[in-house]
Amino acid sequence: MQEENTTALVARHDVSIRSLEHTTLERWADRALSLTAALGLPFTDLSAEGVLRAAKRGTGLEDFGDDRFREGLARTLGVVDEGPYTALGRAFIRGTMVRVARHRLHIEEWFQDHPETAQIPIQRPIFVLGFPRSGTTLLQNLLEQAANRRALRFWELTNPIPEHDDPSRDRAARVRRARRDLTWAYRFVPEMEEMHEVRADTVEECWPLLANTYAVLNFDICHGLRAYGDWLLQQDMEWAYGEYRRQLQLLSWRERVDQLVLKCPEHLWFLDDLLKVFPDACIVWTHREPLDCVASYSSLISLSRRTLQGRIDPAVIGPHIADRFHQGVERAMAARDALGDESRFFDVDFNELVRDPVAMTHRIEEHFGLEPTDRLLLDDWLVKKRADAPGRHRYVPAMWELHPEPIREKFAGYIERFGVSE
Repeated sequence: MQEENTTALVARHDVSIRSLEHTTLERWADRALSLTAALGLPFTDLSAEGVLRAAKRGTGLEDFGDDRFREGLARTLGVVDEGPYTALGRAFIRGTMVRVARHRLHIEEWFQDHPETAQIPIQRPIFVLGFPRSGTTLLQNLLEQAANRRALRFWELTNPIPEHDDPSRDRAARVRRARRDLTWAYRFVPEMEEMHEVRADTVEECWPLLANTYAVLNFDICHGLRAYGDWLLQQDMEWAYGEYRRQLQLLSWRERVDQLVLKCPEHLWFLDDLLKVFPDACIVWTHREPLDCVASYSSLISLSRRTLQGRIDPAVIGPHIADRFHQGVERAMAARDALGDESRFFDVDFNELVRDPVAMTHRIEEHFGLEPTDRLLLDDWLVKKRADAPGRHRYVPAMWELHPEPIREKFAGYIERFGVSE
């Protein structure tokens, strides 16, 4: 779609995105951080040693654990340093890298002080995967309604290490930090609430746990680090999933259940390595016509690109997301074929899920031999209202250079295999 048409869509409020350029708050923050960079202050310093030094100084700790994280850190910072990132973008990514390094230090400290954590079993975890915007959030919430299952909340995914011996005080501190982060996020990107509502206590994607290894495709997809993504897709991710599993043990230390319900499209790209670390996993794969998924997600993640790069470029973002999603399903189908055990998988048609989510939940439970969840619990969750209810997020596929026929041709193998319909 021509640039003037895209600008017109935004100006008429035909789409949820309110601005293609930095918002006022982002613009002022970028100017302030440009000044700090000119003064030689470290807020935008993208050296790996600077990041690790800041983490050690802030925690008083030294042990980062498995050194394989270092290449991912260096790759991330190198791509940002060479890319079109604003002072605000550089500061944001540096802050994220420092926070991850602190998490690594605290995780290693935790396992040294609580070695029994490594013995906590993670049995038959349910992994809900599929394209973003294909019903994965709905299914994760429904599957966790059973008393013996639970999903992970935003506050614990983003702050995975307990801070206090008292459980109530610990939870309050971590929730408070999560709410503070979300308050600032909504100030910078006010459109986010109607696209994907996130609160401190909502169940969310588990990619932040992979981020703590600096091996997470989210850095590419959301932040635009395409060269980093190209590198990551060539790596052995078994070690990263091993560290991810340790964090699940840590998060289960205080609140144990029979089964975790985890969700993230990230797992599509690395399904083979996930199954090496979780050989008894139950895989629930949602399927939806790719055009809407790619377009909707392009719109959602463009908010991150605007913050980090100063502007949204739909002609770059849409094709990038389409390429990555295509790689994801191709890799996942190949991993599934190599495993050769269809009993480990349950395929969910998005349209069937929307028509009768309760019946679909019970079909999944029956397939994996799980106790069916009480229908009243499922109905109670379904009547809850969300700020990002279906229809609130407005997007136009053509704005992202996405058109029905080329997308259906690109994803033809996937569409045919799973009988995906519009």
